[in-house]
Amino acid sequence: MTNSLAAMSINAFPDKLITTDWPGVSDRNLVELCLARNEDAWIELMSRYHLLIVKVSSRTIRRWFQPTPSLLDDLFEEVLVKICANEFRALRELEWRHEGTLRGLLQVVSSTVAQDYLRRCLAQSRSLHLEQQLDAFLHDRQVKSTHSAVEHKILLRQIASRLAQLIPEPNRTRDIAMVLLYYRYRVTAAELARLYHLGTKTVESKLLRLTRLARAHCA
Repeated sequence: MTNSLAAMSINAFPDKLITTDWPGVSDRNLVELCLARNEDAWIELMSRYHLLIVKVSSRTIRRWFQPTPSLLDDLFEEVLVKICANEFRALRELEWRHEGTLRGLLQVVSSTVAQDYLRRCLAQSRSLHLEQQLDAFLHDRQVKSTHSAVEHKILLRQIASRLAQLIPEPNRTRDIAMVLLYYRYRVTAAELARLYHLGTKTVESKLLRLTRLARAHCA
């Protein structure tokens, strides 16, 4: 049911909703109907809180750039997926302390989803910037000849040797291997994370630190 809810258009409400006094249904009763898998109730919940979710998402994203309508639609659907996850756990465990409880939950989830999106964008941007940094570093020092590929390989080997003197144990060998795999063989940070059983952000942070170290000591 989660996928069907996420794919549902907020503008495509069935006519039978007109005969139901949904404005008179409290948030708590509405959630109970949603947990009972009443699809009309889900449509009402989406209609009732669509604007709130979009506003919170937009406000969070606008700190960095102007979100497109398509992006806001995607974030809205992601919020729905979040509250439907684990058999609607967020809704099942909701503590009804006041009338704005559901509104508060959706505000928090909307903000979190938007922040997660920004973090993904930042990670991608940082990864690209990282690669460009060392590419420029290598390019500036390569000998222009027919053997540039060989020169590139030798230069990376020299960088690895220098890093071996600068990086303390433990994990020295692993970290240098990641640098070589990333810059010589274009293995992505996500692939390195899977290979070494690390988080992608951990790998990106290590690569960024080692790149700066290389730039500072291998000039």
